[in-house]
Amino acid sequence: MDKYVTLEQYQGMFRKTRSMMAQANLPSRPKPVVDGIVLPPGTDQTVNDLKKFEVREDDVWIVTFPKAGTTWTQEIMSCVMHDGNLEEVNKRHTVFRVPFLEYGFPEPVLRMTNMPPIYKIVAEMPSPRVIKSHLPGQLLPPQMWTKKPKIVYVMRNPKDLVVSFFYFTRMVDPSPQKQAQTFGDFFDQALEGKTLWGPWWEHYLLFWRKRHEPNILVLRFEDMKRDLRGIVEQISQFLGKSLSAKTLDAITEHCTFANMKKNPMANPDTLFENQGGQGTGDKTSFMRKGKVGDWRSHFTVAQNEAMDAHIKEKLHGTGLNFDF
Repeated sequence: MDKYVTLEQYQGMFRKTRSMMAQANLPSRPKPVVDGIVLPPGTDQTVNDLKKFEVREDDVWIVTFPKAGTTWTQEIMSCVMHDGNLEEVNKRHTVFRVPFLEYGFPEPVLRMTNMPPIYKIVAEMPSPRVIKSHLPGQLLPPQMWTKKPKIVYVMRNPKDLVVSFFYFTRMVDPSPQKQAQTFGDFFDQALEGKTLWGPWWEHYLLFWRKRHEPNILVLRFEDMKRDLRGIVEQISQFLGKSLSAKTLDAITEHCTFANMKKNPMANPDTLFENQGGQGTGDKTSFMRKGKVGDWRSHFTVAQNEAMDAHIKEKLHGTGLNFDF
């Protein structure tokens, strides 16, 4: 994206979008539903265009349901693909190093620059590309399943996922309607599969069932918290990199939650008007807490029982389970 916008211009576009949303000055655009999946406004056209998107065999993809550990994993992958050259990594913000394939600015904001849709920018990038997407498997470019690029897929305990996703949606959408939504309202939407990007369980299970395919690596957020160094090495080997122990150690240190949160080139908070979440509290930071078990401070007893029953129903017989 550097070819079209600077980081400062991208920040301006991002902030303008949020400002217009907060003031209800954006044209009203209903959230589209594609194959039963609720998507951000305008994404339906992008998904249609992605049917012709050229996937490359040497692509490296990070695919997740939102708030499952995307930013964390993409930073590890970016560092690995740069062979551990952290000085080079820190020259460019993560949104430029790992573009968000389906993200789209509203038309009034796009007119601020000559930047085309991000998926068109990705099409121009030199190989090997590192690409991020939240799209469920059935909406990804069809060539993903024939070209078979490397795909890292990350899952997170659904209880923590729902809590993190709730705060994330409030942060990125400052509209009065979104700010008025309670956690209970969002929790009910999540159980019904009506949040953005669809039902979390369908998103997870499509990749879980493909976990034995050689071009797909399925990880758990909780394992990353438990053994970050081991996960860094696992990702490195999966991406075909033979990095030294010293380099793996350096990447691990670079990618700790604390270091990423204070690194303006790794933390998406840089895009917001509250730089790094300063003065706003953890609840409004993109990298909020990164904890395992934070759901315990949010769920009521009834919500916990409902989620337990929900998880048992959706994952029964799949072999997929989570630490609670």
